[in-house]
Amino acid sequence: HMNRLSANLALLSDVSMAVLGGSLKRRERISARLGDVLSQLYLASAVLKRYDDEGRNEADLPLVHWGVQDALYQAEQAIDDLLVNFPNRLVAGALRVAIFPTGRHYLAPSDKLDHKVAKILQVPSATRSRIGRGQYLTPSEHNPVGLLEEALLDVMAADPIHQRLSKELGKNLSFTRLDELARNALAKGLINQDEADLLVRAETSRLRSINVDDFAPDELATRPVKLPEKVRKIEAA
Repeated sequence: HMNRLSANLALLSDVSMAVLGGSLKRRERISARLGDVLSQLYLASAVLKRYDDEGRNEADLPLVHWGVQDALYQAEQAIDDLLVNFPNRLVAGALRVAIFPTGRHYLAPSDKLDHKVAKILQVPSATRSRIGRGQYLTPSEHNPVGLLEEALLDVMAADPIHQRLSKELGKNLSFTRLDELARNALAKGLINQDEADLLVRAETSRLRSINVDDFAPDELATRPVKLPEKVRKIEAA
C-alpha cells in the first residue's frame, strides 16, 4: 500500500512540475498537499519501524493498525484534495483515472479500533508504559500530568470496590461522590477502613483532575478597582 502511494506521489510531483512549472511555488495549497502525502507516508513508515524495533509485540497491534490506517487514509485524502483543486482539469481527470481507477481504497480507523486504542491508553500495561517511556509522571503540585496519572491509578484501584458495592446494594451506583459512598458503606459494615480510605482518595484525585478553572461564586464577583493615589489626583484635576 505504501509503495503504491509512493508511486502516486512521484507521478503527481512530476506532472505538477511539468504542468505548473515555476508557478508551483506560488500555488502553496498544491505543494502543501504533496507535502502532506510525503508526511503521512513517513509517519506510517515510522510506526512500522518502531513496531519492528520493539520486537513486534502483539499487544501493540491496535496502535500499529490505527497509526498506519490513519496515515494511509490521510495521504489518500490529500491526493484526492489535490486532484479536486488541480488547476488543469483535463490533466486532473487523467491523473484521477490513473491513480483511482476503481475509486479510493482506504477508510479512516473504525470506532471499534478507536475503542481498542483508547483502552490501551487508559489501562496500565506494558504497552502503555513502553509508549510513554521518558514521560515525567511523578505526582506533584506543579506536574499536572503526574497528578492525572495518579488519579487514574487511584480510580482503577477503587473501581472493584465500587462495583462490589453496586452489586451488594442492588443499584447501578454512579462513579461520583465516592467519599459519601465510603462513609455510608463503612457505617453499614460493607467495607473496611482501608477500602473506605481508597474510595476517598480516588474521589479526591478525580475531582482534582476535572475541576479546571473551578472558582467559588464570590471569586467571580465584580470588585471595584482601587486606583493609586497619584492617578486619583490626576483624574480629579
